[in-house]
Amino acid sequence: MNYGNKILIMGGSCAGKSTTAERLGQKLSIPVMYMDLFDPYAVNDDAGRAKREQIMYKTIRDTMAKPKWIIEGVYQWYAFEERMNGADTLIILRAPAVARIWRYAKTCALGQKRHGRNGFSAKNFRFSHVWYMMRHNDAPYDLIMQTAKKNKKLKVIELKSFHEINKFINSYQR
Repeated sequence: MNYGNKILIMGGSCAGKSTTAERLGQKLSIPVMYMDLFDPYAVNDDAGRAKREQIMYKTIRDTMAKPKWIIEGVYQWYAFEERMNGADTLIILRAPAVARIWRYAKTCALGQKRHGRNGFSAKNFRFSHVWYMMRHNDAPYDLIMQTAKKNKKLKVIELKSFHEINKFINSYQR
């Protein structure tokens, strides 16, 4: 089935957004923008945060100006509606919190690199992050769905487990 060439991938922490984006990008020869690379909250000073916000907005706009793209990440305060309106496909990853927490702990314990960049490590494992994933489901699914309904041409795909994600990627075609 063909879903388009302008793809958003959203979901909670450790739901598989980056992995899904990377695999689809490779399979379809579509460039991927990983929003975490520009996360303003990864720096502690206001000047650094403001600079990263500028870079985030510019990178989103530059990416969306291309005929094909995949943008992974939620960051609802960064050109959220613009991204939703520009996409033709939205993939929502809703793996259960327990599975996502297991992935977070495993990735931290193994110190795995994530998509060409340093990922979580044992030194930055935070129980507060585990608690956040358990308590809040840590993605604004209601906002995502409300905004998606405004874009009549947007194809919405919800995947509720890592098994469903793998099955979907393996079946995805242009």
